[in-house]
Amino acid sequence: MSRLNLTNLETVCCIARVGTFSAAAERLNASQSTVTSRVRELEQSLGMQLFRRRGRNMELTDQGRQFIERVEPLLVQLDDAVATHADSTCARGTLRLGIGVTTMTWFADVLVQLRRDMPLVQYEIDNDLSMNMLHKLESGKLDLAIVAGQVSHPMLATVTLAPEELRWIIGARAAGAAHDVAPDPASLVQQAPLWFVSRPSEFFPRAMETLKRHGTTLRDVNTCSNMAGMLQMIEATGGVGLVATALARPLLDAGRVVDLSAAMPAEQYDLTLVYRTDERQSMLRRVVDRIAEYDRHARQS
Repeated sequence: MSRLNLTNLETVCCIARVGTFSAAAERLNASQSTVTSRVRELEQSLGMQLFRRRGRNMELTDQGRQFIERVEPLLVQLDDAVATHADSTCARGTLRLGIGVTTMTWFADVLVQLRRDMPLVQYEIDNDLSMNMLHKLESGKLDLAIVAGQVSHPMLATVTLAPEELRWIIGARAAGAAHDVAPDPASLVQQAPLWFVSRPSEFFPRAMETLKRHGTTLRDVNTCSNMAGMLQMIEATGGVGLVATALARPLLDAGRVVDLSAAMPAEQYDLTLVYRTDERQSMLRRVVDRIAEYDRHARQS
């Protein structure tokens, strides 16, 4: 057997995680032909087949699975050993992060710190619904995501972050003035268009449940896939909606929307930092640590 190549070992472990040669190529910043060549070279060196095709995905053979199970922990240990002594300012690469609209109100502060820690690292930020970001994380298209709600998944590690606050608001055009807002939420809902984050999101059923609890008859229900865009629609149409306080604060302070907390109390939703349990990148672990550190300070302030 010829001497094993570390890059080839990392490549086959990456394919095992993300499921396809093309996804692994994207993850490793390599061409698909390069990834294929690495696998072929390693299989020839070992004298066994590591993958077989099943549909559009590549599936590990029994021998391949046993090999990955033994090699993966060794690569993790090697990565940890290097990371302990490596200078983070020399780290290079691209990290793909799934960040929600509300999280963007504070993530920029974390990014400033990360740019100071790792000035040569580039970031691709994907802004999407939580359920879509989780799917991209599972398929290897994202390295990390911050999502609404709690997450339990065998392939994903989680860090619980401080919950975000949601407030019911109404466009000032419909409210007239803050002190003139009718205290009865049912009457507000009947008079104004309703705006919710898209139906697949965690926020849609939550908002619907709250309104039903108040005995309202739902009518004129509208949705928007982006909470920031939804906030604009609430202001423009004099609508009512449940919006993250951090996102709504500038419009609340400017009097362009009105807080309905007196009639409909503020709510909270869980926020979770999610990443793959088999992820070895020291760069990503630094991002996780920075976000967790920022979150701890936010809780104390």
